[in-house]
Amino acid sequence: MPDTQPTAVLLNPRDLVVTAAEKLGLALVVVADPEAPLPENAPEPILRSPWISDLDQLIEQLRALELPAPVSCFGFGELGSAASAVINERLGWPGNPREALAAFKDKARLRAEVGDRAGTPVAHITCTTVEELRAAVERIGHPCVVKPVDGTGSSGVRYLADRAETERHLAALTFDTPQLVEEFLVGAEYSVEAVSTAEGHRILAITEKTTTGAPHFVETGHTLPVRLDAGDESAIHDLVTGMLDAVGYRYGPSHTEVMLTEGGPRLIESHGRPGGDRISDLLLLALGEDVFAQTMSAVLGLPAPEPATVRRVAGIRYVTFDRTVPMPGTSTELVASLPGVAETAITVEPGHRPPPVRQSGDRHGFVVATGSTRDELETNLARAVRTLTATA
Repeated sequence: MPDTQPTAVLLNPRDLVVTAAEKLGLALVVVADPEAPLPENAPEPILRSPWISDLDQLIEQLRALELPAPVSCFGFGELGSAASAVINERLGWPGNPREALAAFKDKARLRAEVGDRAGTPVAHITCTTVEELRAAVERIGHPCVVKPVDGTGSSGVRYLADRAETERHLAALTFDTPQLVEEFLVGAEYSVEAVSTAEGHRILAITEKTTTGAPHFVETGHTLPVRLDAGDESAIHDLVTGMLDAVGYRYGPSHTEVMLTEGGPRLIESHGRPGGDRISDLLLLALGEDVFAQTMSAVLGLPAPEPATVRRVAGIRYVTFDRTVPMPGTSTELVASLPGVAETAITVEPGHRPPPVRQSGDRHGFVVATGSTRDELETNLARAVRTLTATA
């Protein structure tokens, strides 16, 4: 145990992160971007800083605080995980090497660094011009997938079935960031939730997912944990741990997307953060796995949290509403009271028409639920989705 009270600097934390830090007995410095909403349980004082656009300013603010060791910065989102690695390196605090987070951010770099250490590599080409992309598609072959090298939330992902569709996509594409052309993988897609410490990488769950399918593949649901054939599970575990070793990831949660093909699992992409779409909530609800507490305790040298004993199944389903009429001001209280429901929300503002779903941020609403079995979970989710769509 450290001689002084450890301190966690939290970048735009969720309520679950604050709760985990408080349960560990940590001193907290909460940093919030001026535009960011904060959870109700965020303790005062709040350090307001435009860290997303000016990380150097925040580093100097933190340096001036002269926080006693042990101290580390934690960001559990896409931007926060990369920023915290830079902050920790610059201030000499423990944490992940910034190179590991940079590899997760750049899909092409991740593939180059991993190579064949995580199964059979996926054919891919990085492009910076329309001409390069057209040539890359011809080389990879149809069908293929095009996406930004640094994209998240299904933003910019496009399935190209043939030359005509490729030309339509190229005509509308602007190269704000390099594009990655990849071979199209056929199989069942899963994500793998893991947490890394000095003891190594521990697989927490394999998550089943559903998507809208081509052309954008926006995720519409997640269920965890799911069990696969023992050989497939072992191969997926080896792929994920091999990938994490290859990029030098040391601490914290990771979310890796894989396609289980006839020839075994193939790496799609990975992130040095918890999975989005409430996956960290699902881990806590179904398995009692608190990735935030595990990460902060490992980095700050605290005893590991007690092993989880919960054994349930949890899932999230996204809801699509009628796009031809504006959304009414609908209460979700009835849905929230249904058996097994842990959270529900409508994300379209009243009076606005629901948008077409082309990326994660376009989705109209969701329901999170649990069950003691998969059948019970599906019953609870189906009832909640029916009720939510009927009341809107």
